[in-house]
Amino acid sequence: MLPELSPLGWFHTLGSLLALPIGLMLLFRHGRIDPSGGWGRLYLLFMFVGAVTGVLVIRDAPGVLISVLSLGSLAVGATVRFASFLGGHRRWIETVAMSTSFFTLILPSLTETLTRLPVGAPIAASPQAPLMVSIQLALLMGLVVGVTLQLLALRRVRPVAVA
Repeated sequence: MLPELSPLGWFHTLGSLLALPIGLMLLFRHGRIDPSGGWGRLYLLFMFVGAVTGVLVIRDAPGVLISVLSLGSLAVGATVRFASFLGGHRRWIETVAMSTSFFTLILPSLTETLTRLPVGAPIAASPQAPLMVSIQLALLMGLVVGVTLQLLALRRVRPVAVA
């Protein structure tokens, strides 16, 4: 049995979920989500669908905040390459923004899944349940560690000159 969702809720869920395997593939293959390639543009499209519909579907303040953070990180990640005044820092900013967008996808995806499924007896009673808080903190630590490793890898590839 599937959880009850509105048609817009299903559109939001399916659009967001399509970004998940694409983001994972890009992270594992390339160590970052590059929005300029074909898969990266597809990731942006599905993430944008999820974030915009999230603002319309989600009713709690933290969820709306995550959708707005997602939209902001997508906007920065997709456009920072055109900000020539940032010089060599553009790739760093793009990497942080796109990784943040993935975090804003995985955090609510896991939260919604574990607080809704299985239907009638979800694994976690609420997003504030101890299990969920532990998972959310682990994801946040994963973001910090992951971005740090990405930036170290970028620094090895092409060091940024300090003026």
